[in-house]
Amino acid sequence: MADLQESIEQLAALLRCPVTGQQLHLAGPEEFRKLSVHDADGFLVREDGSAAYPVRGGIPALLPESIIVI
Repeated sequence: MADLQESIEQLAALLRCPVTGQQLHLAGPEEFRKLSVHDADGFLVREDGSAAYPVRGGIPALLPESIIVI
């Protein structure tokens, strides 16, 4: 399980926000609680913490229209 988490974190480090180009990271527990009103399995949060993208079925929705303003 730890290997899977590490793999996901490594992949997230390669992804960028399609709007600003900022790095993304997996939402931590507190960020996830704030965002959990949205229907998603997880979230990738922009480096500045002002926006996130949902992850559904293990697939991040990295489209500008999928952005969630935090």
